[in-house]
Amino acid sequence: MQIPDSIKILGVESDDDVNKIVFKMPKEYKGFDLSTFQPRINYMNAAGYGDLYIAEDLSVDDEDPSLMSFTWLVGRTACAYKGQTRFVVCLKLFDGTDDAEVIKEFNTTVYSLPVLEGLETLDAVVQKYPDIIEYILQRLQNAGVIDPNDYYTKAEIDEMLPRTTQSKTAEGQIIHVVDAVVQKVEYLKAYDASDNLLSAVAVSLANKNLFRIDLIGDLVISKGVTFDRKADGSIHCSGTSTGSDAKSSCNIHKNIFVVGNTYTLSTGKVTGFTAVMLSFTYADNTTEDIVAFNASKTFTISKPVSSCVGSIVVQETGCTVDNEVVYPQLEIGFTASTFAKNVHNSVMSNDPDNLVLPAPISNVWSTTDGVKKLEIKYEADTVLEKIDEYANENLKGTTVNGVLVATYNGLGTVALGIG
Repeated sequence: MQIPDSIKILGVESDDDVNKIVFKMPKEYKGFDLSTFQPRINYMNAAGYGDLYIAEDLSVDDEDPSLMSFTWLVGRTACAYKGQTRFVVCLKLFDGTDDAEVIKEFNTTVYSLPVLEGLETLDAVVQKYPDIIEYILQRLQNAGVIDPNDYYTKAEIDEMLPRTTQSKTAEGQIIHVVDAVVQKVEYLKAYDASDNLLSAVAVSLANKNLFRIDLIGDLVISKGVTFDRKADGSIHCSGTSTGSDAKSSCNIHKNIFVVGNTYTLSTGKVTGFTAVMLSFTYADNTTEDIVAFNASKTFTISKPVSSCVGSIVVQETGCTVDNEVVYPQLEIGFTASTFAKNVHNSVMSNDPDNLVLPAPISNVWSTTDGVKKLEIKYEADTVLEKIDEYANENLKGTTVNGVLVATYNGLGTVALGIG
């Protein structure tokens, strides 16, 4: 997709059926007539709640029959929380039978638009849904009868899948560990470029947030701007900048940046003048700044990194910031996720008695140069693994008659709700 510059936001918190987004696309694609497909928008709001919108107004352009269009009438769920709402366009072709089986499907990759902060009161919700219970019961009735005998109870699942663990190994220059049990690891080994086992190296461990907020000063005043680090990891910024690049900075270890890996930098805000910046110096002595203002910034490392400085920054002289709150986050992957205060500690690889993985997801890398591969053996929760496998195969985006929806957060939790 290409989002026009004129579309800046998806809406404001609690907006409901007032914002329309028009999608235009070619009618023909690789020999398929896309006007015979059903378009829908699959979306997830800033709090991680997902839903879908079925567009029922698909039409072929009268002036240019090679194009077709449809609209997304943005509802309350998409605008329920301030922050980035992520979405894709999905086109499905059904077989025309009563079972409505999908025989073809096209999807875009993930895009996002911000939802601005609003102010909603309980009275407004009550006025809109005076009998919410009756509304839910009606939706359930429309979905058809669900036989409880078709499903296991929690007690039955616990009996079938006892809480046990199994050993897992993972390797790489920076290791992304999942499903780990919070306990000591069995071993951690380091190898050089010739695959020789190294006797002792310094190793760092962190949760998903690789931005070293813990190294930011508690209270920094730079060129007229005050940067106040709070206990939850947020940075509160106030003042008028008297020069360019007023900032509070920290060093981020170069070894977390592996050539070919993709990272996402985010600020947790959608308005204001404050940015989060990574200043890279590469092995060839070139430099580059990666800057995220009011939307996340995704980038891929293309050459070895010599050093990296992370900053909370007001770049322009004369900018006034009034308690702008920044949530600096650097994570592996293509999209920004919910902010987590960074957790960090260091150990020696030949001393596994001190090596404990933070929960729920950990990153492990060596701060000793010359290490080309780490290998770790740890305990993983088998119940979580089995839930993950089932959810990946069966529950992502599942609907029953377009009403009941199953969503999956990738961490062993499956939510069933009314779509």
